[in-house]
Amino acid sequence: LACRADGDPPPSTRCARDGGPPRARGSRAVSRADAGRYVCRATNKHGSAVRSIVVTVECECRRC
Repeated sequence: LACRADGDPPPSTRCARDGGPPRARGSRAVSRADAGRYVCRATNKHGSAVRSIVVTVECECRRC
């Protein structure tokens, strides 16, 4: 899950699940266990902005 924001100066961003630690960036397999509420936060010297999203994972295979 990518967290992007624009600002001056450019903000630092992080995305965490249910208040947990940020996940490592990069691609990986997604499973139903990854579903849930995520919070993305962008911060710079002027303040911060927060966006909360809910991620659902659907699977067409029979192994899920």
